[in-house]
Amino acid sequence: MEKRYRALRVIATICRVAGAIMGVLVVLAALGICLNLVFGVSAITLFEPEHPFSRPRFLPWWWGWGTGPGFAVIPGVGGLILAGLIILGGGLQALLWYGFGELIYLLLALEENTRAAATALQRHN
Repeated sequence: MEKRYRALRVIATICRVAGAIMGVLVVLAALGICLNLVFGVSAITLFEPEHPFSRPRFLPWWWGWGTGPGFAVIPGVGGLILAGLIILGGGLQALLWYGFGELIYLLLALEENTRAAATALQRHN
């Protein structure tokens, strides 16, 4: 039986590939944020008031930048929250893209199955 709706198949494949790529990028972004918490905190010391080239601080100490009062106890809570939100939002977006591609493939398979059943019934009668 001939394959129909080539454009829909291309769109479904693009959606599935985009979802997979987006999922990988989400994981890499979350890992990058976590690595920045471990290795990159000292790179933001320009925001410290005692630094000679300091600029005003825009984020509170508990976001992981600076050496505020609770920095030694809970370092980078904001970064962990941000990484969790990226995984949650980006993962959901990647899942939706991949699922949309699968839905198109499901509908195409349903159409092919219906057409094959109709053809078989016409031959039987």
